[in-house]
Amino acid sequence: MSDFVVDTSVVAKWILPEADSAQAQRLLTEAAATGGRLVVLDLVFPEVANAIWKRHRQHLITLDDAKGFLIELMQIPVEVEPAVRLITPAFEIAVKYDRAIYDALFVALAHDLKIQGVTADEPLFNTTHKDFSQIVLLRDWK
Repeated sequence: MSDFVVDTSVVAKWILPEADSAQAQRLLTEAAATGGRLVVLDLVFPEVANAIWKRHRQHLITLDDAKGFLIELMQIPVEVEPAVRLITPAFEIAVKYDRAIYDALFVALAHDLKIQGVTADEPLFNTTHKDFSQIVLLRDWK
């Protein structure tokens, strides 16, 4: 059984068709099959909802599709952690690595829980992996 922290870039691929969506789906399926936990920050939901809204606004998906994606988002089997408890260490990570606080929160959560963090955000991986070796790129996961 393996537990993983996943960031918004991975969760979005579970909901919206994107590059590496099949790899993201494999992670979701494997975690469910082995009894592993998938842990996300509470910020994931508004961030993915915003991505859905943006696709609708750009006329890439219909309103009905967008509503369906929102329903899928709310049904994903994840354990949710509050971002607020990680603000201080995330701020330190954001400053040190010149990353947005949202990205730094993901790194801080994986570090705090001492489990692997999976991201599709290559710049985030490139800047933090040396010091946070538990962060892996989705495309390199297994």
